[in-house]
Amino acid sequence: MSTNVMDRRRINGPPRTVEPLYTTEASTDPFADGRKDSRALDQVRPIYMKTGPLGAQTADLLPSTATTASGSAFYEQGNIRISCAVYGPRQGRKSNARMGSFDCDFRYAPFSCSWKKRSHIKGADEKEISLMLEHAIAPAIRLDAYPKACIDAFVTVIESDGKAATIAAAVNCISAALADAGIELYDSVAACSMGLWGSQWVADCAQAEEDATTCSMLIAYMPSADEVTYILQHGKTLPEQTDQAVQTCTNLCTRVYAVICRGLQLSLE
Repeated sequence: MSTNVMDRRRINGPPRTVEPLYTTEASTDPFADGRKDSRALDQVRPIYMKTGPLGAQTADLLPSTATTASGSAFYEQGNIRISCAVYGPRQGRKSNARMGSFDCDFRYAPFSCSWKKRSHIKGADEKEISLMLEHAIAPAIRLDAYPKACIDAFVTVIESDGKAATIAAAVNCISAALADAGIELYDSVAACSMGLWGSQWVADCAQAEEDATTCSMLIAYMPSADEVTYILQHGKTLPEQTDQAVQTCTNLCTRVYAVICRGLQLSLE
């Protein structure tokens, strides 16, 4: 038996080795060299909005089964994409109610979030956001004009990039869908979010930017009525910082409001 047996399972290394070169670690600060999309700190991402009845494309193909919402809207802000369908006014749950009711159903698509795995089952945070949207939108609706009726809004987040910014975009999308449905409103609601990085407020934070902030604020605002319908803050700030954020947010809401109104005007042409 031969003793010169080669071990074929072993992979011999090269006869000469060199030390690997290590690159410097990239900075995890999203504001180190300015914002990645070259925006100013008080600038929101570009907005695209379109209104129109859902199911209109399939109504001719399936006239007996296709259902059309009273109003709908698609809202895009940077990497955020949201659709909303409004149904109503229709028969409410309380037959003796003197005022109508507004209900909202908010859901993330299973593939919408990069920072959290989503399920088709409605989560606790989605229920909480649904209540937040109801409180933000309801003051703008003339519920006294719809006794014994209910108005339902169904919001689906197709893609999310920043939790606070996504909620603000949902408010804007619902406002456009309600106007498209012909619901009587005191005013359309526009919303904007900000994050506190160091001592500076940053508007409309993406997810990477939001992770680096220490505080966030969300404001829903009716510019024509000059009324704040909802305000939410996470984190601690000084009183003067809060005043600065509220002032900046309301100014940005006025700009977003102008975009919503312009989009609704284009839908009528």
